[in-house]
Amino acid sequence: MIRLSLANKIFGTALKSVLLGALIIGSNAFAFTDMNGKQDSINNHIGKDKWTILEIWESTCSACRSHMPEMVEFDGKLKNARIIGVTLDGVRGIEDAEDFIAEYDMKFTNLVSNYVEMNIWMEQSIGESLRGTPTFILFDPEGKLVAAQPGIVAISSLEKFITQNSGEKTAQVVDTTK
Repeated sequence: MIRLSLANKIFGTALKSVLLGALIIGSNAFAFTDMNGKQDSINNHIGKDKWTILEIWESTCSACRSHMPEMVEFDGKLKNARIIGVTLDGVRGIEDAEDFIAEYDMKFTNLVSNYVEMNIWMEQSIGESLRGTPTFILFDPEGKLVAAQPGIVAISSLEKFITQNSGEKTAQVVDTTK
């Protein structure tokens, strides 16, 4: 057993996550949960005949905070698109993530992860490393990777891309005035 000093606690936690990640890579099991602590997977939410916009965020990220109102407003605007959030606050930061979700009234599904697990998933699934938050990943209705972008992505660009690359029937804008 390795004993860690308080000064090395953060490093020790990260090291344990890396070691755990190394153990589970072969099984394709990643440490994602829903907001209630139930094990879940990003793969359960992509495809299924809808474009999937995956937004990776963290409650302490100022860019995430400034952009989230636009994401919340966009949610449900296109019938053939869904947003899935992934907070990197981790299990220990679940209360911060819950407060963030409540503050912005985020109705879309959010999963819980951490930097190490998210980075492993990204490297295995899309061949890219996690560079920070926010990060946006776009999957087509068949679940195929279309784009991955660190930093803020304009909602108008996402909407235009999805609309231009969808069939006429599926790209209808939802009328929210009724």
